[in-house]
Amino acid sequence: MSLYVTAIDEIDLLGNSFNAQFYLSTVWSKAGGENPSDSLEVLNAIHNNDIGRFELISDRTFGDLEWRLYAVRSKIINPWILSDYPFDSQLLRIRIGMSNPMEGSVSFSVDRLNSYVHPELILYDWQMGALDLVSGFVSIVGNLGMPGHDSGAVYQAPVVNALIEMRRRGHLEFVPSFLGYFLAIGLCVLALAISRSRDDLILGAVVSAAANSVYLAEILPVSALGGLSGQIQIIVYTGILYAATADELTDHVPLQWSQRIGSFLKLALLPTYLFGTILAIYFVVPSHVM
Repeated sequence: MSLYVTAIDEIDLLGNSFNAQFYLSTVWSKAGGENPSDSLEVLNAIHNNDIGRFELISDRTFGDLEWRLYAVRSKIINPWILSDYPFDSQLLRIRIGMSNPMEGSVSFSVDRLNSYVHPELILYDWQMGALDLVSGFVSIVGNLGMPGHDSGAVYQAPVVNALIEMRRRGHLEFVPSFLGYFLAIGLCVLALAISRSRDDLILGAVVSAAANSVYLAEILPVSALGGLSGQIQIIVYTGILYAATADELTDHVPLQWSQRIGSFLKLALLPTYLFGTILAIYFVVPSHVM
């Protein structure tokens, strides 16, 4: 069995899915009996009338060998690991096996030398690795109601996993993904640097940060907020609270504080904010990015 991937699109982070289009070829020895290739399907795909079908393109015989070529397009379920977004790496997995999960008499061998990702397939947000095929088994718990089989037994069906490693070009997406947060940081810097009209700047920082949070919630699952994106969000909102508190302190310095302490406080607030924000972002960004 070999694969030739021609297209990958509609990478859906919220839906844990992507679309893939590829050619699948199988070679079967006539001495092995009836060719079961027409019973293959993508096991981790969602099927409907327009996607998920195996379309037979060619069927030829070469001596004792029967060769078949299929065109396949599927919407494939693939869990994303987004703790390092947008510096994350993903492993796309296309799992191919028999449509009958109780079919255990067939075994697959893979043809890595003739399996490729089309060289003109370019995803500008991603750096793609090579295609690798790995044969294995998927476990079925129970007998699916088949009479004469143990109900508590675990059955194994053969599968072939097509694996493509992809690394997101994080340097292209880091600023666009967190643009509202960076704007909020800039507004906080202005609020700490000037002596008047700080309330409007702090309000603008709140609106910018909130808009960025809404944007991330629309493109990322909730689980991603436990990683880099969520940590940057906490840093930004903590900085806004710092700027708001500093605004109140500088506007209403207690009378018992000396003028020297008040002047020192005004001079120290901005460097402290910048140093703390930059240092916090440095520590939460993955080490392989630095």
